Formats: sequence, structure tokens, C-alpha cells
Amino acid sequence: MRRLVTFVLGLAAVGSGQQVTDSRTAEIRGGGREGKCTIEVDVDDIAEVDIAGNRAQIRTFAGGPARIVRFVCNQAMPGIPYDFRFQGIDGRGRQTLLREPGRGPAVVRIDDPKGGREGYTFDIFWRGATGVRPNIGERPGFEGPLDRVDRGGNSGWSRELNFRGRGAGEYRSNRGPTDRLLDCRVSIRRNGDIEVRFDSDRAYSLVLTGRVLRMEQDRIYAAMNGNGISGEMTIDIENRDRVAGIYMAGRGRDRFEIRWRN
Repeated sequence: MRRLVTFVLGLAAVGSGQQVTDSRTAEIRGGGREGKCTIEVDVDDIAEVDIAGNRAQIRTFAGGPARIVRFVCNQAMPGIPYDFRFQGIDGRGRQTLLREPGRGPAVVRIDDPKGGREGYTFDIFWRGATGVRPNIGERPGFEGPLDRVDRGGNSGWSRELNFRGRGAGEYRSNRGPTDRLLDCRVSIRRNGDIEVRFDSDRAYSLVLTGRVLRMEQDRIYAAMNGNGISGEMTIDIENRDRVAGIYMAGRGRDRFEIRWRN
């Protein structure tokens, strides 16, 4: 019997993944000084939920189309909430807060490790607002332009980016132990060719190359491969040229996950 799961969120925001499978406006109930939302979703493999204001959207990265079952809040989440908190409630797989709201929507990623569909629950809370977030709705399914970066070609990329920074992350796979990721270098050419290189704690570099697929506000999507793995990578950028975070995951026989933050 298919089981559905409920998320209690402080209103977040939408957008990530390859296919928009569902979007919904929150049902506002009650009130109170502390903000809270509950989101109930149904996921087959990998999906991301974005939340902004009173809108939520889910995108499917792998598996069957994910959907939002229920979206209830006691108030709309402000653009920059104060004391924002995330808590996974239920579901057999992994629930991860990829991004807090402020520079864009809140983004929650769902990784369901087993075959078949599964419900997931997480809570998001906040207390008041610290400011106003402009252009919070610049995502597919929201009002406003899709993206305001330089456009040149189908991917929307037409400039160069060269970043090198210190950070921390991990590379996990079913082939061996988890490796810690340290410094990262990202190079993107005007034609969309991209190289991402991570230094690891095992005296080797993890190097992946590929091409930019598209831009959505401050997030780059790229098709990447290297080191025996391949898939879609998401790269969050700040202030046009600073890489804030990187995520990539694969399913099936060669299962892996790359996660890095500056």
C-alpha cells in the first residue's frame, strides 16, 4: 500500500530538477507568531521541492513523476525569514535542505533509495522576517522572468566563470568508503563547456567535465561525467561569480552522491 508523507515547512520556494510535475498554492490555516508549513509529497526516486511565499513546486530528477499531496501553512513565508529551521519527519530515504530561503526559494531534496513510490514528511519553521527578498518568484511556475543572466544559445550561458575556493563536502558511492571533499575549482567557458575539480582527503582529485544545460536564476544545471560517474549537477552561484554549493547524485547500480559547500 502506497504511503504518503507530510512535510511541515516554513513556507519555502520552488524550482529544481528536470521536469515540473506539480505545483500548488498553500492552504492558509490558523496563524500565530511562529511560521510553519506542512507539505505532503509522493516521490518515486529523486525530486526537489522549492517553496516561496505561498507557492510550492516539485520537480522530478529520476523515477516516476513526483507530486504534492498537501500543502498547508499557518502563514506565508517571508522572503528572508528569521530563525529558519528544517526537520525531516518521515520517509524511508533521505531528506536534505539544499538551500535556505533568502537568495532564492528554500529547496528540499528527496532521495528515495528503494523501488516504488514513497511518501515523505518534513517540517520548516521560522520566526518573523529579517528583510525583503526581491525577485523571489523567478522560477518556472511563478510570476516573473525565468532568468536574468546573460543569454547566448539554448543554455542561456554566454560568459566565462573561473572560481576557486575552500569548502567542505563529501563523495559517497557504493564502490567504497566516503571521501571528504576540500577545495573546489569550477571553470565554465562562453560556449558552455564546464570543468569541476575537487581536492579530496585521499590525495587525489575528483574531476568532472560536461556542458551547461540551462540557468534558472542563481542555479546552473550541467550534464557532467568523469571518474566513472555521470549525471546532472546543480551549481548554486552568488554575486555572479562565486560558487556557493554543488550537488550531484546518481541512482541504480553505480549509486553515488556529491555534496559540497563553500
